[in-house]
Amino acid sequence: MTYLDVSSYTSELKSNISGHCETFRKEVDYAKNLWKNRTDLNVEDAGIAALFGLECFAWYCAGEIIGRGFTFTGYYP
Repeated sequence: MTYLDVSSYTSELKSNISGHCETFRKEVDYAKNLWKNRTDLNVEDAGIAALFGLECFAWYCAGEIIGRGFTFTGYYP
């Protein structure tokens, strides 16, 4: 791999990360706005938030299972 290849890869990676960070900031701002105006919260928004929390928990559980070596009961001795 030449220097130019690495340079173009890192610049592409930086632009990708900055795009994801911007999206994350927008999501956080949206959540803050929902929390400020929680009296106006409807069932649809509450359901979406609950599903998002459930998805986060599922990814956490999947990571734990993978980290344990694909066992459900515990770590290998």
